[in-house]
Amino acid sequence: MTILVVTDNRLFSLALHSIIKNQYPDGTIVETDRLQNAIGLAQVSAIDAMILDIGAADAKNTDLIDNFKKTNPQAAVLVNLGDQTQFMYKFIRAGATALFSNKSLPEEINEGLRHAENHTRYISSDIQQQLLFHIVAKPINRTLTKREELVADLLVANKSHQEVAVITGTSSKSVGYYKRRIFQKLEVDNLLDLALKLNKVLINGKKGH
Repeated sequence: MTILVVTDNRLFSLALHSIIKNQYPDGTIVETDRLQNAIGLAQVSAIDAMILDIGAADAKNTDLIDNFKKTNPQAAVLVNLGDQTQFMYKFIRAGATALFSNKSLPEEINEGLRHAENHTRYISSDIQQQLLFHIVAKPINRTLTKREELVADLLVANKSHQEVAVITGTSSKSVGYYKRRIFQKLEVDNLLDLALKLNKVLINGKKGH
């Protein structure tokens, strides 16, 4: 089995090498620090599975995942969300085979690799709990306007109020007003929960316009 690891985190790399070699003693591990490089590597050798650490520089660019899968369609894509589990919906939509996080046990990474071999999906227990929470959470009964939706997307992209104001053609004061309205409508009080709530709406096809 040939496994491609995409990470720029040395400690994560060492831990993965140990886990992979324990499960696949004769397996081959190829490593790069950028997702863009993975596409080129997949063009010259068959990859059975790619483990993507979203802490890598370009790892959140799901277009690159699409390009990788076009180059190597049989390859499974396992994603380590680290502590950024708010991106779980994004990678589910991108077709990730398995998701795990910093809280996942080595056994769960092994299980993800076994599922990858069988071309079935796997989600670690801690991420399953988050998904379950958002599935059973009280449904959103108030939708965002187009302007509020744009402001919300920019806020979760870590844009400052000033940057949002420039992009949307409003003032910083107005951005603050929109933010309060968005938080009120979606019943959240921080950007992490806002990101999760927006992703929940999007994946269920209920995002307001």
